[in-house]
Amino acid sequence: MTAVTRDSAPSSETEGTDRGLERLVFFSDAVIAIAMTLLAIELPLPEGDDDDARWRSLGELLTGEYLSFLLSFVVIGAFWLVHHRLFQRVARLGPGIAWLNLFFLFTIVVLPLATRLHREEGAEQVGVVVYATVVVAVGVSLLLLLWQLHRAELFRSDAAPGTVPGTARAIAVPVLAFAISIPIAFVSTAAAQYAWLLPVVVLLVVRSYRRWWRA
Repeated sequence: MTAVTRDSAPSSETEGTDRGLERLVFFSDAVIAIAMTLLAIELPLPEGDDDDARWRSLGELLTGEYLSFLLSFVVIGAFWLVHHRLFQRVARLGPGIAWLNLFFLFTIVVLPLATRLHREEGAEQVGVVVYATVVVAVGVSLLLLLWQLHRAELFRSDAAPGTVPGTARAIAVPVLAFAISIPIAFVSTAAAQYAWLLPVVVLLVVRSYRRWWRA
């Protein structure tokens, strides 16, 4: 009877840990989904007294407010993909993970506010700098989460050896692009916003290089 009790204890603890991990992932997905939804709530509608005026208004919105919405939607979606794939390789929760994950979610929730500031301030320094700073904070919080998962050895035994460096690179590229744009914004806000496209350029270059190398 004693042997049965001892064998069953770890199983119960493991099941509890798995449930805790699932709850954390579900909660994170829900918060991220709400943040993405908040991006669209305050989007303005085209205005005008006739159809021509409303079409002109729509064109202005597409290159202004709607473009800011699309940018933030892509940014949050990209970070969600990294977070989602990362936790698919996690075996259990460990010390500090819940708090670091909350920090990550906090930065995600602040991003709609930064998007609104960027949308309203347009080419002004404050809008560009605050937006870039928040995106950097999102990336740094996710890097801290990755570091703690690795340090506490919380990854599954069948996780690929390149999980940590590969995930770190996926996070670091956009973080560096937005971090570089902050000092640039004090010289030219237009150039700073073009720097945000750096991750796309890097991705295209890497994919082209891989295709060339395999050929």
